[in-house]
Order: sequence, then structure tokens, then C-alpha cells
Amino acid sequence: MTAGFDAIIVGGGPAGSTAARGLARGGARVLVLDRAAFPRNKPCGGGLTRRALKRFPDVEAALPRISTHPIRRIYMEAPGGASVVIKTAEPTVVMVRRLQFDDLLMKMAREAGAELAEGADITRASEHASGVRLESRDGRVFEAPIVVAADGVYSTVARRLGFNPGWPRDRVAIDMMEETPSSRLRAVDQGTLWVSFAPGSGHGYGYIFPKRDYVNVGVGYLVSSFKTASPEPPRAVHEAFVAGLKARGLLEGEADRSSFTPYQVPVGGPLPTTARGRVYLAGDAGGFVNGFSAEGIYFAMVTGDLAARAILEGPSPRLYERLWRREIGAEMRDSRFLSRYVFADLSRVGRLVRGVRAYPPLAGLLADYATGAASYETVRRKFILKFPRIGAKLAVRYLTHRN
Repeated sequence: MTAGFDAIIVGGGPAGSTAARGLARGGARVLVLDRAAFPRNKPCGGGLTRRALKRFPDVEAALPRISTHPIRRIYMEAPGGASVVIKTAEPTVVMVRRLQFDDLLMKMAREAGAELAEGADITRASEHASGVRLESRDGRVFEAPIVVAADGVYSTVARRLGFNPGWPRDRVAIDMMEETPSSRLRAVDQGTLWVSFAPGSGHGYGYIFPKRDYVNVGVGYLVSSFKTASPEPPRAVHEAFVAGLKARGLLEGEADRSSFTPYQVPVGGPLPTTARGRVYLAGDAGGFVNGFSAEGIYFAMVTGDLAARAILEGPSPRLYERLWRREIGAEMRDSRFLSRYVFADLSRVGRLVRGVRAYPPLAGLLADYATGAASYETVRRKFILKFPRIGAKLAVRYLTHRN
């Protein structure tokens, strides 16, 4: 049995390592448990937005320790082929490999004083009067007064302790991707983040994310619409998508079947309860993902940081929920609304893309929302001022359906 820690973090991704770093800096003795050994791979697009770096300046300062690739152009394509390119003066997003980025965050947590136990695949969790007991597949037992569950979309801790009975099919997406060296498969345009809305007429995205010496390419759908979009299994869907991109001259080289990694993303908003008793949920484990863009790294880091703050100041589950609702609650709600509104009628996607192309000022608004530089409410308000008739209709629909 391992004891003597003030808090245990289950999961060493951005949420877990950020929570560990914050707690250790606050003087707590912290243990991070991860099923793998670092550096370990993590399927993800790997995009850091401007606001993430602004929110965590220590992380921005540490980025030269890993490989990064800044992006200043976004290509967006609607069903039917309408497209637009958005250019920004500053990098819209900084692309990283999650293998390197997660390892960097974990090193920063350990440099702050956190400890790490690798190969700890937690299969059981129970809460008692004085703490939380965790059991790993290899028989190890861990106990601490406080636990932060940052163990992903299918969090064992969240399921075992009754936070999450299971995600509905319309609140989780399946992403089918590969991250492959550019020597084997490369994006023809290394400076553009390429996104296709609703490929195959499903609720989802296709994308090409160029990185330094690598490319990340994938396609994802809501689980509820996946079979409608394609009856094929995930690997076949991904291979067909890559073949189509090659035929269009967007990719060169060959896909790597060994790099194919399907994974799931919660896109339906946070769970009803994200902290209770001695347990706090952060990142994907709590459902903290933008429901429209599927961005998760920023929200993982924010909730990890806020969980650490609430534990140090309390510990207080109520404070944690107040903190995250104040900082990101509106975006969690609004992104869910926007996703349902846009994908309910795919012609709206085409009109959006054509509108951005016809009215360049809209490009800046869309880029600001996509990168988190502006909230949906701010963008909607500016949109109403520029296009009052369309904006007013959207505002009415938002107020009617936002809950």
C-alpha cells in the first residue's frame, strides 16, 4: 500500500499534470498515477490555442524544450465544396505532438515536487471516511485523502464512484486518426490547418494538422451519426478518407496502419456533478471539451489548475464547481448549442463558409471563436451589429435552446 500523500492524481495528461503542478507548488505532497510509462503517446490533434498559452505563461516559456509548429492559416470546407481560407497575423494555433507535450507537462509537475507512479492501471476505486482507495491491475493499492480523476473519457474513477453512468451516443464522438512522420506521409501545405465540416454528411469533421516532421490526419463523427455517415469499420473509414485527400493532392506519401489510433471524445458538456466529497473530475473525465470544435487541451489544463486551487483553499468541491463555471461554464454551454444548431441543417455550414468568404470581417470573428480569443457571446454580439437580421434570428434560437 502506498500512503502518505495529500492527494493522488489519476492520469498524467494535461489535466492531471497541471493539477499535480499546482498542488505541488502549493506545498502538497502529490502522487500521479498513469497506466503507461512516459513519454507515452496520446491520440489527439495536438493544437495549443493562443489563449492556452496566455493562461499558462510558464507552459509557453517551456515550449522551446519540445518541437512546435505555429499555424497562421485555417482552411475550412463545407459539404458541397464551398471553402474559405482564414489568415491571421499571429499564430492561430501552435501544433505539438502529444507524446512530447504531455511528457513536458509531467516533467514540469515533477520539477515542482510531484511524484509519479507509472504502469498503474486503476481498476477499482472506493471512497471511505478518511480518504479514497485505488487499486491497480497489478495489485498495488494507493490511498490519499483527496483524488483528482483525470483518467480520460471513460474514467474508471468516475464510473466506479458513480459520477458517470455512461455517455449517451449523441454526447461522445469517435475520432479516427494517425500521426505519421512526414518522411512517410506529409501535408502538401505545411502552413495550413485544414478542416472539412461534415465529411460524408455526418455530424463531424475531417482534418489535416501539419506538425514539425509529422502530420496528424483524421476524421471524426458523433457516435450517434457514425454508422449513418459510413457503414464501414473505423480503420476502413480512415483509410478511405486519407485516400481521398491524396487524390485531391492534399497529402503525399502513404498512410501508416501501425499509427492508426481511434479514440473517443466527450462533446456533450460537463457531467452534472464534477466534484463530490473527496473526488474531483478534470479534463475529459468530467466532460470538459468544447462541443463544437472538440478542443480539449485548454479545458483539461484549466480544470486541472482550478481543481488544485479548490483543494488547496478548501478542500472544497463546491468551490471547484463555482470556479470552472465562472471561467468556462458559458463556453461549455454555448459550444454545445452551436454544434447542435450548425449540424442540424448542413446547408448552414455552406452558408457560413460562403458568408465568411463574401464578408472578410467574418473571418476574424470565426478565427477568434475557434481559437478561444473571443467567446461565442462576444462573437454573436459583433455578428448582430454587422448583420442584424440574421444575427437576431440566431440570438432568438440561442436563447430558446441554450439549455
